[in-house]
Amino acid sequence: MATSKAPSRSNGSKDFTADAAKAASSDFDALKADIAQLREDMASLASNSGKYMKGRSSAEFEKSVERGKEYAEKASAKAGKSRDYIEDKVRENPLASLGIAFGTGVLIAALRRK
Repeated sequence: MATSKAPSRSNGSKDFTADAAKAASSDFDALKADIAQLREDMASLASNSGKYMKGRSSAEFEKSVERGKEYAEKASAKAGKSRDYIEDKVRENPLASLGIAFGTGVLIAALRRK
């Protein structure tokens, strides 16, 4: 009779377990590398976002300062025109201007007493 050798299950399962362990180890190493890369990417993103926001906020601040200067110049010009108008009216009607100033003073004094 001829005897044939069948592969033993214990030897085959050891190979399968070893292969699975190698594959799991390889997958684990790849996962660790991916996580490390993700950390680097997140750190870079945070750094770049901070730089971007700083640059943008500086630009917005500069725009606001320029806009404020423009408004101040316009207000100054309007105040100058108003002052000139009032000076002209006082020169045209000096007695009326004195009467208005006196009446305003009396009114303010009366309000402060109460």
